[in-house]
Order: sequence, then structure tokens, then C-alpha cells
Amino acid sequence: MILEISRLGLIHVAALISVAALTCRDQIVLRALLVASTLLYILYYFVVPAVLLWDAVFWTVVNLGVNLFMMAQLVLARTPFRLSDDERRLHAAFGAVSPGEFRALMKIAVWHRPQAAETLVREGAPVDHVYYILGGEALVLKGGRSLALPSPSFVGEIGFLRRVPATATVTVEAGALYVAWPAAALAALQARRPSIKTGLDSLLACDMAAKIAAA
Repeated sequence: MILEISRLGLIHVAALISVAALTCRDQIVLRALLVASTLLYILYYFVVPAVLLWDAVFWTVVNLGVNLFMMAQLVLARTPFRLSDDERRLHAAFGAVSPGEFRALMKIAVWHRPQAAETLVREGAPVDHVYYILGGEALVLKGGRSLALPSPSFVGEIGFLRRVPATATVTVEAGALYVAWPAAALAALQARRPSIKTGLDSLLACDMAAKIAAA
């Protein structure tokens, strides 16, 4: 009798877990509960009906596979593995960007450590790259005046956000470390991934505000 009640209770426990999953905001927890519920449904189909419901088992297994795949994607997006030391430093500076979004940004980024002084943007010229200086010395030239640009700092962000020519000339000294993103590729990535646009726009806005305050 107890065994029979336990067998029949499987479907009710599975249903309750599914309902509990719908109350979770965290996608990983939600999908983990759905996986547990699905496993109980599969067990129910094997031990309770007199005739095995293969159609129901098939689609339940498909549901299980999709949930497991999506859980793996979510875990991957939140895990900062396979990052170099410099990438970890950069990711720490990009606090609003998740590890998955950061990896997408790194796919179109190029790291540079120039052996001689290098001009990144020129005043009045189109901005074809967005730069982030992670270390080293940089100089801003604007209207005949010059000032040191502290690192870390974005370069070319005003032109990128406003679609206008560079508002100043920025030069980095030899040995500086910076990352460059092609403006067109970055804009295309933001169009495909709105979450990246939100996070990056916030970083660029904070960077501009800090520069204005320092000026």
C-alpha cells in the first residue's frame, strides 16, 4: 500500500516542483527545479502506467535535454574561466558586464602594447575604434592644451556614442597596455546583444562623467 501511494504520488511531487520553479527569478535555479521535476515525470511513466507511454517519455526526455543545455549555457555565461591575467584585470574593471558578455567583447577585441609612442585618435578625425587603456601613460591634446590621461580609461567613447569625430587627440606612451574594439563591430555586437549595450553604455557614461569631473 505504501509503495503504491509513493508511486502515485510521483506525479504530484513532480507537478509541485514545476510550480515552485515558476516562482524562481534565478534562471539556473528555475531550470534545475524543472530538471528535477522532469526526472520524476520520467520515473512516473516507467513505474506507474500499465503500458509504457513512449510518446510522453520521448517528449519529456527532449524537454530534459533542452533544459540541461540551457543550464550549461547559463553557467558558462556566469563563469569567468579561460581568461588571461590581463583579461581578468579588464573584467574586474568592467564590473557591470557578465563573464559571458565579456567573452563576447573579447572576441572582437585586440590587445596592444606599443613599443613606441602611438596616437590612438586625432581631434576632428572619424572614430573607427574604441579603446580602453588598462595601464601606462597617455596624453590628451585639445585646443593647444595637453593633460595626462589617467588609466584605466576609455578613449574614443564620445565619438562612438554620439557618432561624431574625435574631440581630442590621444597618444599613449611606449609600454602602455590597451584594448581596441573596431567601432563597427562593437556597434553590431551591441545590436545583437542588448545586454552588452546596456552594460557597456553604462561604463562609457561613467567614464565620461569621471573625466568631466576631473576636468
